[in-house]
Amino acid sequence: MQWLTALGFANPLALWGLAALPVIWWLLRFTPPRPQTVRFPPLRILLQLRSEEESPDKTPWWLLLLRLALAAVLIVAVAQPLLRKNASLRPNSGPLLLIVDDGWAAAKSWPKRLEALQSILTQADGRVVTMATTTPGVQPADLRSVSAGNALTIARTLQPQALGTDRLALLEQIKSQQVKASSITWLSDGLDAGSAQTFVGALTALYGSDLTTLILEKGDTPLVLAKPTVEGGDINVAVLRNDNAATTAKVQATASNGRILAEAPVNFNQAKTTTVKLELPLELRNEIQSISIVGENHAGARQLLDDRWRRKTIAIQTGVSQEEAQPLLSPLHYVKNALEPFAEIKQPATSTDLKADLEAGLSMLILADIGKIPQDVHDPILQWIEKGGVLLRFAGPRLASTTDDLMPVRLREGDRNLGSALSWETPQVIQTLSDKSPFGGIAIDSQIKISRQVLAEPDTALAEKTWVSLADGTPLVTAAPKGKGLIILFHVTANADWSNLPLSGMFVDMLQRMVDLAPNAGSNTAVTARPEDAPSFTSRLLLSGTGELVAPTTKLSAIPQDVFERSKASPKTPAGLYVRGGQERAINLDLTAADLKPILGLNLEKVTPPQTTNLAPYFFIAAAALFLLDSVAALLLGGGFMRRAGQSTAALLLPIALLVSVVPLNHAHADDQSAMQATLQTRLAYVKTGDVDIDQTSEKGLNGLGLIMADRTSAILGDPVGLNIETDELVFYPLLYWPVTESAGAPSAAALARIDAFMKNGGTILFDLRDNSAGFGSVSATGEALKRILANLDIPPLETVPVDHVLTRSFYLLNSFPGRYTDGALWVEAQNAETASKSDGVSGIIIGSNDYAAAWALDDRGQPLNALIPGDDRQRETAFRVGVNIVMYALTGNYKTDQVHIPALLERLGQ
Repeated sequence: MQWLTALGFANPLALWGLAALPVIWWLLRFTPPRPQTVRFPPLRILLQLRSEEESPDKTPWWLLLLRLALAAVLIVAVAQPLLRKNASLRPNSGPLLLIVDDGWAAAKSWPKRLEALQSILTQADGRVVTMATTTPGVQPADLRSVSAGNALTIARTLQPQALGTDRLALLEQIKSQQVKASSITWLSDGLDAGSAQTFVGALTALYGSDLTTLILEKGDTPLVLAKPTVEGGDINVAVLRNDNAATTAKVQATASNGRILAEAPVNFNQAKTTTVKLELPLELRNEIQSISIVGENHAGARQLLDDRWRRKTIAIQTGVSQEEAQPLLSPLHYVKNALEPFAEIKQPATSTDLKADLEAGLSMLILADIGKIPQDVHDPILQWIEKGGVLLRFAGPRLASTTDDLMPVRLREGDRNLGSALSWETPQVIQTLSDKSPFGGIAIDSQIKISRQVLAEPDTALAEKTWVSLADGTPLVTAAPKGKGLIILFHVTANADWSNLPLSGMFVDMLQRMVDLAPNAGSNTAVTARPEDAPSFTSRLLLSGTGELVAPTTKLSAIPQDVFERSKASPKTPAGLYVRGGQERAINLDLTAADLKPILGLNLEKVTPPQTTNLAPYFFIAAAALFLLDSVAALLLGGGFMRRAGQSTAALLLPIALLVSVVPLNHAHADDQSAMQATLQTRLAYVKTGDVDIDQTSEKGLNGLGLIMADRTSAILGDPVGLNIETDELVFYPLLYWPVTESAGAPSAAALARIDAFMKNGGTILFDLRDNSAGFGSVSATGEALKRILANLDIPPLETVPVDHVLTRSFYLLNSFPGRYTDGALWVEAQNAETASKSDGVSGIIIGSNDYAAAWALDDRGQPLNALIPGDDRQRETAFRVGVNIVMYALTGNYKTDQVHIPALLERLGQ
């Protein structure tokens, strides 16, 4: 009885006709009596006349059963029965719990996952479905049960998240909300995530053993990027894989404007980890916004770089002897060692070298124990600070004895000695870090002791300028803005003479925060980031599950600095770029080799879309055969064979003719009617693939595009027509939409001849790979199928749509061609190809991969049927405009190109 669960109906309401069978039975119970053959002698007829009424004969039970069967078969045929084979769901009529992995690992093949979800929910038609996703959310998931149709609508809106899965958290929600299910289907991403065995065991304990774990394809696991590192000025990127992933790839470094700054090949040589080195000049390295693996299309394959990764140039100078006129000499040991991992360290030996570095766009200048800056460099330093530079100064004996105006606060003369033989105080410890300082989140080291410092003159603004205070309230670090720049003073020396601060890890953290405030190398006019400009970090761009940077769609709470420094990718702190004043920080997915561990020890079944067979023609054949039998039976019971042999023969031929007309073997009449309709009204056509869902999407997509055309243009299109490329005529349609499936084979020789004639006589075919690939020449499965289709066709040279092509302005002005996806290219005949001029400049072939029909598809209320990826209203509007341009291009040719010559024509005509 398993085949009954695979049986569906395209028009299930027609089955209500079966309720009329008892009425039909009641009407068919009686039949008139059989006519008698009587010789004509009149007297004998009169003698044999009977006065009583004759009762009708009862219909034989076998004839009654035959006619009831005929009625039932006709009703079922009208209901369009469909038989689905190779279904992923096991036979079950109870509630279904459908669990979907929607984390970063599922994003790579998300379009295929949506198709698999659609297939599963189509098989679950008539069942109650609870759909749950495994990535955590800000609020607990609402696990309410809905119909399979509503679940399909919800599934179309799902998007992958830039998060890892948390299946155990979902398990607790399932328990707390007491979800009911008689069977469970888990569409897994194939990765263990440390929880697969526990998750399956707990679900089995709750609901029994009817649990199916599905994956799309084995051996399609993603590649990921680990956190980059800097070594010798080069960026090293670790690329990770597991045993089932690809062994080659390519890494790209991209700027914020999308410009590719560097590329490097990846070759694992059967290893699971390899390191790629990106070598770039400092100026280009500072433009990098992200590093990604080409073609992976998921958040785990992209690392965002923020201000901390943009190398800064820092010059360090210090005084050497009291007797000299304070020349600018080499930097101190502790400061240099602390800053080398984060910046390019320079040691200008002379004033001329320092001025040259300032003019080149120095990020930060550190002066250690320089009391009075010589006048020949004082003015250049002041101008550099006012343009956005950061001056960091350390105290010392020279600074304590004399000073200048490049200070954040006024200092008292002399220094304060704590804990000496002649003092009455003990060494002080650090007590507070100001909330307005950049040191938020740094833990105070209680072992740090300050034995000597320079003191600031008290004034009303001192508290605002103090970033770090000692236990007695005196400032340890002060800062003040100067123009667009900043001046910072450590009130102790840069070595261990006055404190052990330079010997601590806290000193390294503090200097790194100072570097974060400085502008990038070469940014002479940059505005220095000031921590007081904003108290917290706010989201600027977020990383989508597919690895794209998108604007935040929901308002996220601001993240305080001390919390941000410890933040990991989570629903409340999603991966992306955040800003605080002029600072930019990134939160990335922190992935390791453990995150790529595949699921082991479980029976993983591959998602197999059902093969749908339309049984209606067979039921119509059976109905015709039953009608023929009924006709024969009626003739036999009525004695018609003996009286009128000719009429009997005609009666037998009539159902045979009906049988021939019902069986869809000869479409001559239908073809004639379709041809007549196509000549009376302009229609778009699509190629039937045999996949019910794809064909339905094509029909609804072209129908939706027709509605848009009627609303915005003067073109009124009829209903779209589905064509069998092997048997139907193409010549009546200006544009043929051809969705390419993975299993598509090469057309027959006769079909190829019709396709070739169609394109060369002015028709246009839009091939759509529907997989967000690069289009023509793609190595995807649909790209290979397209190669098989076009292998024996005379295809002209192709190119991506140029900026001056008619398609960019046939109705709307366009510079991109998105559909349901945005990244796929659109290819047309090369403009210099000879064939382009033979059909009024219209390309006979257009190749795209953005799943255009899905983007155009509308329901009966004019609402979109499918979610877009990444998805926004602007993308859908542009997708409709792309469709309008393609149709206008196919209908009108190169008239937009001809308009370019109008000024020259008018001039020649003397106007």
